[in-house]
Amino acid sequence: MIWRLLVIELFMHIVLISQISSKKRYYGPGGLEEHETTTCEQFSQNARFNPFSVLDSEWMVFYYWGPPQSPIYYKFYIPGEERVQYLKNKLEGHVKKPINWTSKFVLMREKHDITTLLVERSDRGEYDLYVPYKGLKSGDIIDPVDVRFKQTGDNKYLGVMLCHTDMVYVMARIEDVPPKNKIQDAAAKIGYRGRGGKSYLYQGHQWVPIPEADERTFWKPAKYKPCDA
Repeated sequence: MIWRLLVIELFMHIVLISQISSKKRYYGPGGLEEHETTTCEQFSQNARFNPFSVLDSEWMVFYYWGPPQSPIYYKFYIPGEERVQYLKNKLEGHVKKPINWTSKFVLMREKHDITTLLVERSDRGEYDLYVPYKGLKSGDIIDPVDVRFKQTGDNKYLGVMLCHTDMVYVMARIEDVPPKNKIQDAAAKIGYRGRGGKSYLYQGHQWVPIPEADERTFWKPAKYKPCDA
């Protein structure tokens, strides 16, 4: 399915989580069963996401539940009419589920200039995610990715859940990324329950030291091209 290729490209070519099998699946030490983890429906309960409150800032994923990966940076934009028309021309004929072009839209741009279109489904942070995949041919179909957003009350942290793969990300503005000793407490504020959570400094069960030179480079904000949205 093309949506799998799009998710891989969007999230730094990380490995997709295995599909649910007939056997019970456990998350990490302690034997937390799959049914005990937070579902997308539970994640969205009482959720709020105001896209206008996350604009003009660089957001960094500082904690996640999923395969190991490097830090990911995002910026959010509200597309203008010309941009929406461009995306409509690009995606029409390549989706099974018709897109409601009167919905509210948000663009999410990743550091490597991969831009995704978010189509709002409800005011509880529920969106269909589309990647205007390059090189679409006649007959190619893009399935939307079910994505849920959830802000904390102080608007410092933003949780994102990909329902197809049960991946969850917690991000903050560059200046609000918590220090190492407060990362797990900050991540817990989005209300997700699951095993195997990691941060950009934490892999496995040990904190990974970062040399001072690398740390300076790490904290340097990502550079973005001007957006024409």
